[in-house]
Order: sequence, then structure tokens, then C-alpha cells
Amino acid sequence: MITKCQTSISKFEEFFATSYKDDVFEILEQYPTKRSLIVNYPTLEIYDSDLADLLIEKPDEVIEAAKTAIKNIDPLVKSANINIRFENLNNMIQLKDLNSNYIGSFVSYDGIIEEVNEPAPRIETGVFECRGCMRLHEVEQTSSNTIIEPPLCNECGGRSFRLLQEESEYVNTQLIITGSKDTSRKLIVVFEDDLTSWDNYNIGQHIRFTGILKTYREEKNGRFNFYLYCNHIERLSEELFIEEEDEEMEKEYGVRDSPEYNAWRLEVVSRDKVCQCCGSEKYPVAHHVFSYENYPKLRVDPNNGIRLCKWCHGKYHSHYGITNANPKTYAEFINRFGTK
Repeated sequence: MITKCQTSISKFEEFFATSYKDDVFEILEQYPTKRSLIVNYPTLEIYDSDLADLLIEKPDEVIEAAKTAIKNIDPLVKSANINIRFENLNNMIQLKDLNSNYIGSFVSYDGIIEEVNEPAPRIETGVFECRGCMRLHEVEQTSSNTIIEPPLCNECGGRSFRLLQEESEYVNTQLIITGSKDTSRKLIVVFEDDLTSWDNYNIGQHIRFTGILKTYREEKNGRFNFYLYCNHIERLSEELFIEEEDEEMEKEYGVRDSPEYNAWRLEVVSRDKVCQCCGSEKYPVAHHVFSYENYPKLRVDPNNGIRLCKWCHGKYHSHYGITNANPKTYAEFINRFGTK
């Protein structure tokens, strides 16, 4: 009996051979330097509307079928683990409207980055050594909270194992906190593999996120919450998000890309040497103690600037918002998170 998964794999093999043949072979030749194939969702919808609808409803299964299809048509037999990323999704939802009805579905929404965490490794396949007979076992890790060991050793029946960390396989993962202009709601977005970046995401960037809405359980209170497992991003604006200001006021007191503002930023960063929260010398940001939006006369005053690193700056605005910067919230933040 042919399963729905097998049918999806077969359809994707035909789709890639028809619409993305050159792109697929180019990526396979450059793998693992190049790791993602970008697919235009409307192109898939025109080719096979049922498959496109199934992608919205069952994205985990359909994306896995697409990845298998790539492996099946690989003439180089690399068993390349190519990411299939979809752009221009028609299932656009506003951040404030994402609810339990969309859990497990493929969705897109427009959001603003409010916090950026550093990329970190997530174990993907654990290699375990049996303590009894030294046989090695590979176990796919499907949980981000616990390490899944083999149930027993096939060689000696033993149940005691040692994780070989250096032999195990990992994938880069990164957490982004996002918000929106029309709601106070925040949503965690999880990036993995080639979506992660040490320095490519900034607070205030306006981005269209496409991915699978999932849930996780909070450790402190046991409540469930939403997060988006990101499949694709589209940068809608490289500029930092700020509320619209009076043009004359901006001319007088400096906008973010003016020579005066850039000089202020350089002076603050050079003066403070390191992040005034954690002491890091990397990824310096000049932070306004009195907010840029509410205190225009202090925008380029060096006494209103403190050097933070990119990560601490994002964490500050995640807790206190964009416009609520003031000495009181800054002091609370340093008292709570400062390690310098």
C-alpha cells in the first residue's frame, strides 16, 4: 500500500525535477557550504495545490518528504541533508491572532526583533558507548531538555551508557524574541542550522517569519506557551524600528544615521571599553539611558550613552520595551543581570 508520505516524496521528486532542477544540482555540488533550497510557495501551489495545502496542514511531514526527495534524486549520493525553505507563504497571520488553532500549522507573520540570543549547539544525534561491552549506539535526540539514551545494548543487553560528546552530531540553534507594533504580545522564534548568525540579526529589524507554530512547557509554572520553529525569513527592513518623529525635531537633535549620531555612538563605545553589564568586548552597542524616543534633546549627549553588548542590549529591551528606557529600569537591569 502506498502511504501519503510516499506519495508526497514522489510528488516532490517530480516537482524538483520540473521546477528546481538546476537549483538542486547547484546546491548538491556546493554542499555542505550551501545547505538550503528556497522554494516559492505559489510555484508549488500552481504545480500541485493539494501538496501545497498539505504543507500548510502537516508541515513537519511534508518538509521531511521534500528533504527525502532531494536525497532520492541526488546523483552524487552525498545523502545531503538539504533544508527546504518556503517563501511567499499565503497563510499570513497577525502576531496577535496566533492561537491554539494554528498549532502544528505552517504560518507567516510580520514581527520586530526585540531580543537576540547567541547561537548555541543542540545535540541532534547522540553517540553512546555501552559501559559493559564498549559497543557504540546512535540515538536521534528529539527533546531539547533531556538526553535520550538507548533502552539497552543490542550486544550485551546492558543498560548503562556513556555519551561520547565529541563523536555526537550537533546543529546550531538560536532564540529570537519578537514583537509587533500592534500588540504587546511576544513570541519566541527558533532558528537552526544556516539561519543562525552571530552578528546578522539586530534589535528593531522588521522581518517576515515563516515556520511551524509549536508549543513548549515552561519549567517554572508548568504552563504551555507558543514558539515558532522558523523555516524562512524575509527582511522587510534593515532599519531599526522607531516611532515616527517630528521632522524638525529629528533634524535638530539627530537621527540614527546622521553624522552626529554616529559620532555619539563611537564616543560612547570607545569611552566605556567593554559592555557595562557583562564585560564583553564583542558586538558593542551604544544604549540610551534616557530613551531615544522620549528624550530627543539627549539623543547625541555622550552622558546619555552606555556601552552594552548586542546580547545584553537585546535582553534589556526585551524586559523593558523600546520606549521605556530610563535610569531606574537600567539600574534594575544591571542589578539583576550584571556580571561585570
